[in-house]
Amino acid sequence: MKTNSTKKIISFFLVSSLFFLFSCQNDDRTFQLDTVKLEQFEKEKSLPEQKLFIKVFKEESKISIAETELYPSDLPLPATLKMYPSPEMNLYGTSYHLELWGNITGYIDRCSVHMDDYKIIFPIDMEVKGEHLEISMQGSWK
Repeated sequence: MKTNSTKKIISFFLVSSLFFLFSCQNDDRTFQLDTVKLEQFEKEKSLPEQKLFIKVFKEESKISIAETELYPSDLPLPATLKMYPSPEMNLYGTSYHLELWGNITGYIDRCSVHMDDYKIIFPIDMEVKGEHLEISMQGSWK
């Protein structure tokens, strides 16, 4: 006859095991990046009004794999921007970073995607932050 505490321990072990199995399911899957949300960035007073956009880079490549549509810098944030093309990314096997650009000033700031910092089971809205920049990546697992 099992005691009540033994049943609780077994139940906890089973639930923990199931959670662990499902949280690891995305390690070898591809993330489809559809949109990004520019949450905030530290505006310098010297920046002119311009069109902003975000570029995605794989590892330390100088060539972007995708970029967003343009967004006027004088409009309020957050702003959700469509990604063109919608890249497939192996977030657990490759390093990526996102850069904020202006059509007048060029490069403004960047933030890196560090998947080692956390596990995501069903990412719908994953925040990545830099020193002066905050972006949410939105998409789905394939």
